[in-house]
Amino acid sequence: MSVEDAEGEKEPMEGDNIGGTPFNPFLHEFDPEGFWQKFRFYVLGVILFPLRFLLASIFLFLMWPIAALRVAGLTEEELSRSIRHRRTILHHLIYLLSRTMFFMCGFHWITIRGRRAPSSEAPLLVVAPHSTFFDPIVTVVCDLPSVVSRVENLKIPVIGALLRFNQSIMVSRHDRASRKKVVEEVKRRATSNGNWPQLLFFPEGTNGNGQVLLKFKPGAFVAGVPVQPVLMRYPNKLPATVWTWKGNGVLKVLWLTMSQFFINLEIEFLPVYNPSPDEKADPVLYANNVQKIMAEALGKPATEFELMGDTPVTPIGHLKVAVDPKIWEIGKILKKAGFSFDSVQGLIDLCLEGVCSRVGLDELAEKLDIRQSDVISRVFSYFNKDAAGMIDFREVSLVLAAQDATRSAEELAKLAFDLFAVCDSDGCFLLSSDGFSSILRSLLGTPPADSGKVYTELLTHTEPCGLTCDGFLRFAMHHHCYHHLFLFYLRPPAAGRRKPPRSQQNGGSAGKYNPGNQRKLD
Repeated sequence: MSVEDAEGEKEPMEGDNIGGTPFNPFLHEFDPEGFWQKFRFYVLGVILFPLRFLLASIFLFLMWPIAALRVAGLTEEELSRSIRHRRTILHHLIYLLSRTMFFMCGFHWITIRGRRAPSSEAPLLVVAPHSTFFDPIVTVVCDLPSVVSRVENLKIPVIGALLRFNQSIMVSRHDRASRKKVVEEVKRRATSNGNWPQLLFFPEGTNGNGQVLLKFKPGAFVAGVPVQPVLMRYPNKLPATVWTWKGNGVLKVLWLTMSQFFINLEIEFLPVYNPSPDEKADPVLYANNVQKIMAEALGKPATEFELMGDTPVTPIGHLKVAVDPKIWEIGKILKKAGFSFDSVQGLIDLCLEGVCSRVGLDELAEKLDIRQSDVISRVFSYFNKDAAGMIDFREVSLVLAAQDATRSAEELAKLAFDLFAVCDSDGCFLLSSDGFSSILRSLLGTPPADSGKVYTELLTHTEPCGLTCDGFLRFAMHHHCYHHLFLFYLRPPAAGRRKPPRSQQNGGSAGKYNPGNQRKLD
């Protein structure tokens, strides 16, 4: 049977296949198919890759001492001002070596469309899509502008010297104070009336598979100054060159790319985008509007997929949900360590009886009967800790229950309610905002603030003090926006999902993002 959602469309029920596997722009795997591809990558690659890699490495390492000379002897005060017009001969040498290095990698021709605006007209350049290991070649076309990069990259040989060479802005993604300083520095440089060279951003923040544009980070737009969108296209690019958060490793991408005879590249400079007063006041609005313009020019969908920390997420209603839920990784780790999932029901019963609530690391190891310290530490780190460093064992039990392919979606939702509901003064069991947030955080990794919005949305005049079991089941099984989370998204991979289609593995058009299909997830 099926029920109708708010728009009159049939709602997928448990067991229905809605697309097999959700579209994942952070996943790309490529394996050569057919005689010509295999000949090129396995035969020509043996000849071309070592030669090209050696030559490219030589030119890369030649840049090291030149880049170091550019900033040698300069004080911190001098480096706080632009040094673009000092020691310009070194700038030209780095430019020449950089272009030669990419030529050795196979980038023989670069077609440029449009005109790059000067720094006084467009202080910021925003580049998309960011889908290959070689995208930094755009900095050569843009005359080696400054970039914003992770502070960890300063420790990488050669790369660190080059970042200092062009006075890049360094940010620590784990330090809020660092990010605030970066925002202030971006504003300072962007409003210098052309005294500083242009700043170049990849606003997507990470590599996608190029089939869609990921959500633009607002950091490039906080200054509220004009930006120039820059598009990158690879007309003859095979999927082999794509490098994403999950998929082909760096060595494989280098091998597959350098085994091609040549790679054409097109870079298009779109007209300078001048923000409106509303966009100047709202960097998120500014970023979204620029994303839409670039997506339209590329003929690709603009999406809300993004990388939060080290987790790819997609928005579903008010929730930000991990594209690849980490609970399945927890299950794999425990299974490999020899954990008996037959004991899960016993652990659940302890929680329902109130015998086991909050546990520490050692007690968790005892409950799960896991002796490997590295395994239990990884499992423990997944769960939210209180001030005493303890975790809620109900969350652990719920995650373990979700691994059971024989447990239906409705049974899992009912168990979640039973674990976290509390009895009020009238003897009614209700789910509080904290309990609701604990369920979504443990299963989906959803931040409490997002869960709170959904919880408030679900409360009705008949349930003003908390969600009843029926209310929570309506959310989990029949809500027009969130029902598929339990019906499909939280089904164990072995039960409810297939392997990624070949089209998504090898970049075929059949696996491309379709907004009409994604509508089921939004």
